[in-house]
Amino acid sequence: MTYPAQQHLNSFLSDPTGTLKLTNVRVGRVRIGEMIVVGREAALHAQGIINDAFERTRRLRPSKDGTRYPEPLPVAAPARLLSIEIRDYLADRERTGLARDTIESTARSLKLLQMACGDISVSRIDHVHIYRLWDLMRWSPPLLLSDPQYRDYNFDQAVARGKALGVSPPAPATAEKHRRFLVSFFGRLEKAKAIAGSPMRVFAEVKKDLVIDPDKAERLFDEADLQRIFAPHTFIPWAMKAPHRWWVPMIGLYTGARINEVAQLKLADIAQESDVWCIRIQKTIDADLSHKDRNRSRQSLKGKAAVRTLPIPQPLLDAGFLAFVDDIRACGHPRLFPHLSAGVRRDTGESNTRYSQGILNQFSRYMKDLGFPKGVGFHAFRHTIATELHHQGVADEDIALVTGHSISKKVPVLHEAYFHKKPAVARVKQISVLAQYRPDVKLPIYEAGQFRDALSNPRKFYP
Repeated sequence: MTYPAQQHLNSFLSDPTGTLKLTNVRVGRVRIGEMIVVGREAALHAQGIINDAFERTRRLRPSKDGTRYPEPLPVAAPARLLSIEIRDYLADRERTGLARDTIESTARSLKLLQMACGDISVSRIDHVHIYRLWDLMRWSPPLLLSDPQYRDYNFDQAVARGKALGVSPPAPATAEKHRRFLVSFFGRLEKAKAIAGSPMRVFAEVKKDLVIDPDKAERLFDEADLQRIFAPHTFIPWAMKAPHRWWVPMIGLYTGARINEVAQLKLADIAQESDVWCIRIQKTIDADLSHKDRNRSRQSLKGKAAVRTLPIPQPLLDAGFLAFVDDIRACGHPRLFPHLSAGVRRDTGESNTRYSQGILNQFSRYMKDLGFPKGVGFHAFRHTIATELHHQGVADEDIALVTGHSISKKVPVLHEAYFHKKPAVARVKQISVLAQYRPDVKLPIYEAGQFRDALSNPRKFYP
C-alpha cells in the first residue's frame, strides 16, 4: 500500500527539480508538520524517514489475539552510513593481510564514492550515484584527495575545477580498477545483508584499450641496450658508489626478479640447496618488530606465486657474487643491501616495506643519463628475460618458475591440495631455463672487500 506522502516523493524522485513541500504527514504516532525537500539526496533521506516510520508502526500493530510480537527487520534495514561501512571494510581488508598499496587504492575509490553521493545510508545508494561517481572520476583534478587546497571541495566544485583544468580522462585500466574495488565493496555489503542488492550489478567490466601509442617506448631491452647499460666506462663508476648499485641491476638482468624482491633480500635468503647456491624470494619475520606483532616483516611480496627459490645463474657466480655475500656476512648486517631503507609512512610511522625506492630512483637517473626514454627502467629486465625465453620456445609454466608469475590452473584442487613441490625437480628445470638466457653482456668482476669503506660505517645502515 502506498500513501500520499510516498507517492509525492516517488514522483519527485523521477524528476528531482524545484522544491517539494509536504505538510501534515501522519504515520502512526509520528507527526510531521512540514517537510521541504530540495534535490534528490534530500528526497531519498525523506523517503527513508517515512519508510522507517511506516516500518515501526507496522511492527507495533497487535496481532489477532491482541498480543504484540516484534517482526523481523527487512533486509537492509536499518542500514548504516557510508562512512561507517567504509571504515569497517578497510579495517577488515587490513585484517585479512591485503597489500598496503591495494588498501590505499581501495580507500581512494571509496572516498570518491562518498564525495559523489554524500554520507548517506548505504541502502540508499543506487545506480544514479554511480553515474555521478563516474563523472567525478572523469573530471577529478590531480591530487584531489591529497592536496590541501581541495580539502573542503564538494562534488560540484571538484568537477568544475577538473573541467577548468581540462584534465585528461583516466586510462581504461584505472577506471576498471575503481570498478573492481566498488564491486568488492558492495558485494560484501550484499552478502552481509546490509543492502538488498549491489548497485554495481549493472556496470560491466571496462574493455581493455587496444590503441597503441607508436611514440611510447617499448619496455624491452635488446642486446645493444644491455651493452649500453653495463658498459664498463659508465656502469662501474656509477655502481662503485654503493653495493646495491653494483648487484641489484645484475641480479635483475639474470633472474627477471622484481626490483623490490631484490632490494629486500636478506643474508639468510642466500642459501645452498643440494650443492646449488640459490636466492630465496620470500618474506621472513624481522625479530626487532616482534614487540608489535610476532609475524611482522619489512619484506613484502606481490602474491603467493612470487614465493620461489632461484638457482643463482652462473654469470653472477662468475662475477663474484658469493665473495660479496661473504663480505656482508663479515659486516654482520642481516640484509644484503644495508644502505637501502624500507621507508616509513608519515601517517602511521609504520614501515613502507619499499626497500626498492632508493635504488629505483638511482637507476632511473642512470638510465636517463644514458639517454633511455621515460618509462624504460629496471622492470624492463623482467620483460626482456620473459620475452627471450618465450621466443626460445620455453613453456609458460617453466618461465613462471623463474619469474614468479601466477599461471592459470586447469585443475586447481589438485594443484592446491594434492600436488606437492619437489625442490630438486624444480631446481633442475630452472637451471635448464636460465641456461638458455645468455645476453651478450660482460659483467664486471667483484673483488672481495670492494665495499670495505661503505660497509664499515653502521651509522649509514638501515634495519
